[in-house]
Amino acid sequence: MLFNVMKNKLRFNIGGAFTKAEQLMMFFFKNKEVLETYDFTVFDGINNCSWNGGRVNRDIHWTDKVVDFYRRNNISIALTFTGAADYTNQTIDLDDKVGNELLEKFHTDSPHNYIISANTELAKYVSKNFPNYKNTRSITSFYPINVPMKDEDFDTYRNLESVYDIIVPRMEHVHDEKFTDLNVPMYEVLINDTCVYNCPYYGEHFKVVADQNSLYEKPWAEAGHDEMYKIEECWLSDKSTYLESSAFNPDVGHKGTIDKWGENYGMDLTLCQIEKLIKLGVYNFKMSGREMNYEDFEGELNSLLRLYEGIG
Repeated sequence: MLFNVMKNKLRFNIGGAFTKAEQLMMFFFKNKEVLETYDFTVFDGINNCSWNGGRVNRDIHWTDKVVDFYRRNNISIALTFTGAADYTNQTIDLDDKVGNELLEKFHTDSPHNYIISANTELAKYVSKNFPNYKNTRSITSFYPINVPMKDEDFDTYRNLESVYDIIVPRMEHVHDEKFTDLNVPMYEVLINDTCVYNCPYYGEHFKVVADQNSLYEKPWAEAGHDEMYKIEECWLSDKSTYLESSAFNPDVGHKGTIDKWGENYGMDLTLCQIEKLIKLGVYNFKMSGREMNYEDFEGELNSLLRLYEGIG
């Protein structure tokens, strides 16, 4: 029983707070016991905010019905303000009307909500003006990186520990020996990453998405599905025409990389890998999926249930 070695209650951060609201509410309604055993956060990028990142804006808005459900069940909400990452030198408008309205709306102390960002200036702005939020450093902010982790990567993480409450590291680093020397309980590990291992286009890709969200009020609706999807989808996937495809399948991974790194490979983390991380002191885990179709997202939620059974 892993509960014997856990000092903190496990927390799971699940994508699709509003995009997948109906599925998530049904999941929690049917599985009320997990709400008693674990802490939950749900994240999303909403209201076509120019600060949003990670994926191209959709015309998705918060509703009182959904917000009230999460509050009643003590589920915190995280806003994905992950545009304008530090490494891009993009400027961020801290006076953005929509962004500040969202900060006002979700600034509560029961439960504490989260702001996920890739921009240190924004994180400090939130800490100063909206102190009830917990700040999370986005996985998309770490580029370029070294594999295996080098001192410069380690120092980047270490320096951010004084600015953020939670840090989501690149999956390439969570099984690295140096990772154990960080303040491990601060880290939130993505359990189903779909990016190419140390992808050379990682930073450029998320910069283009951030540009798209800051330049248009409703880019997805105005430009159309085909144009936006080819930008958002993995550029090395056969689903994208942004770059010449290498037919990488984000749902499977890359066999050569898996063979090379073995147990130190991340993507869809195995139960053994997650158990090992818990024993190291990790108790925050993240599940992506807000861009998935209904069936795939349902599959991810079901995999979480199997995970709960495995670690319980």
